Amino acid sequence: MDTTTKTASPLVPLAIAALGGLVIGALTSFAQGWLPFALKSLANSSGSWSAAAFLLALLATRRWVGAAVGVLALAAMVLGYDLASVLRGYSASAGITLFWLTAAVTAGPVLGLGAESLRRRGAFAPWGVGVLCGVLIGEGVYGFLYILETTSPVYWALSVTGGGALLVWACLLRFPGARPVLTAVAVTAVTATAFVAVYSGNPLTWWF
Repeated sequence: MDTTTKTASPLVPLAIAALGGLVIGALTSFAQGWLPFALKSLANSSGSWSAAAFLLALLATRRWVGAAVGVLALAAMVLGYDLASVLRGYSASAGITLFWLTAAVTAGPVLGLGAESLRRRGAFAPWGVGVLCGVLIGEGVYGFLYILETTSPVYWALSVTGGGALLVWACLLRFPGARPVLTAVAVTAVTATAFVAVYSGNPLTWWF
């Protein structure tokens, strides 16, 4: 750990996560009316929020800060989305809000730790990358299998492609041996499978 990492204030990435999450959440609500049909699912996507939380956590220079950023960013996105929806004349759903806050507490630390670990090539990186890739791929598969009649296949194809590309990039350029590669692939497969199973069985998990 270098001197910069030791002395860097955790308040900066936490503040950016909170503010960035609020903005992303609010934009998600407004974008539901802005985006063309081919990309409309971007504003109804677990993958986009997960990727945003992961990117925000890359700013963290300590493990606990990475985990906290993951939680804070996702929770702020929920709050920003609900506030913007109310401003647009819609009521916030308590069930959906509770689901996403639960997701923030459970998935947020893994995404945040994974991003922070990926930045410094730490041992936890395959787990975080695997979860993010699994969400992106799993959501794309879910879209193709269950809601293709009411949505465009374009975004689902992009989601699967993005998740696969990130996994390949990380395995080739960021993971030093066979074990982390196998871990990332396994976590991706398990996460994607679980995502499809949970989403297909719980109507509260989708915003349409």
